[in-house]
Amino acid sequence: MQENDSIKSGEAQSTEHNVAEAEKIAKKAQKGGRKPPTKKQALIPPGQFRNILAAAIILCLGLAGFIIFILTNDTTPPAIQKVSISDVTEATAVITWQTNEPATSQVEIWDSNVSAVTELDGTPVVNHSVTITDLKPDTSYRFTIISKDKRGNEAKLEIELTTPSQPYVPPLVISEVKISNITDFSATMAWQTDRPATSQVEYGETGSYGSVASANKEPSTKHSITLIGLKPNTSYHFIVKSKDAGGEEATSEDRTFITLSAAAATVGIGPEIGKRAPDFTLPTLDGKELSLSQFRGKTVMINFWQSSCSNCASEMPDIQAVFDKWSRDDLEILAVSVGERAAFVQSFVDSRGLTFPALLDLDEAVKDIYQISHFPTTFFINADGIVSEIKQGSFTSEPEIERILKSL
Repeated sequence: MQENDSIKSGEAQSTEHNVAEAEKIAKKAQKGGRKPPTKKQALIPPGQFRNILAAAIILCLGLAGFIIFILTNDTTPPAIQKVSISDVTEATAVITWQTNEPATSQVEIWDSNVSAVTELDGTPVVNHSVTITDLKPDTSYRFTIISKDKRGNEAKLEIELTTPSQPYVPPLVISEVKISNITDFSATMAWQTDRPATSQVEYGETGSYGSVASANKEPSTKHSITLIGLKPNTSYHFIVKSKDAGGEEATSEDRTFITLSAAAATVGIGPEIGKRAPDFTLPTLDGKELSLSQFRGKTVMINFWQSSCSNCASEMPDIQAVFDKWSRDDLEILAVSVGERAAFVQSFVDSRGLTFPALLDLDEAVKDIYQISHFPTTFFINADGIVSEIKQGSFTSEPEIERILKSL
């Protein structure tokens, strides 16, 4: 009991001591002008916090009002930049540009005092592209680029362009002019062009022509016109004409043909003696084309040969001698090379000094028509186009050829 009383007496003394120490500290703080610390004390007094909050709200409202004021009173047009012109032709151009804010797209076009404007693209964008069409070649233009932003602020910028002249269009080319189906009153002209074009033939008994025949059909690259109402046994001049969609016109060189006599018209066509020689058209070494029918009215020798044929080579000097002796008004010699390239034929002709026309039957079509089975073979055709003599094998001399010609 005494021990417990001693413990309690010690605890009471300790508590009293602590209270006394606390009172001392409080008195010292009062003497120094400071309040003794409390367990909880607010960092910002309630009244001051309300003032700060009100000021922040006023600041935010002011900033929002300023932003609204700026937006509703925007008077600055968009900036046009990075302008370029591309894909320029004699009739079109593409203009592109950028703006620093979304805006519409439109271009005004000035040609001298005439203006036009492209359709407005009202979709606001920052990357703009307008295609200009219906321009004229070799013409100076002034373009005004126009862009408007959402507030209607408009920006303009002028640029200039001179369109190129018309692109080069190569001349229309007529080729492979052929005469076929010649009778005593008609003849057919056929030719080709390198692009679609019209068809027309001018013809007459002289080089001034006087008559015109046209084909009433769509432009084409292949052309054919049959002349009718011709006179029998008469020489005619003709040219063929074609005009393309762009107005480019081509005209062939003057050519001639002779209609058949009434008697010859009744004769059949074939590679046999007594028949009319089948007509053909073949290219020459100098790029021209010759037709058998254009020599109607004179005697024609057609010699079928090949450079690899020794008998062909042996008779060539005699044929050349006859060609040199006879007038072109009376005799024409056509040497038809069968199935050989132009280079070989040219070398053969040059090495022997031959001057009569050498024709190229590359695909051997004429050889087949004339049923050639032996080289050389020569056909003699009279002024009416009738096969009068056929010689298989080579000539032995110039006089041999002369005797046959004089007998026709």
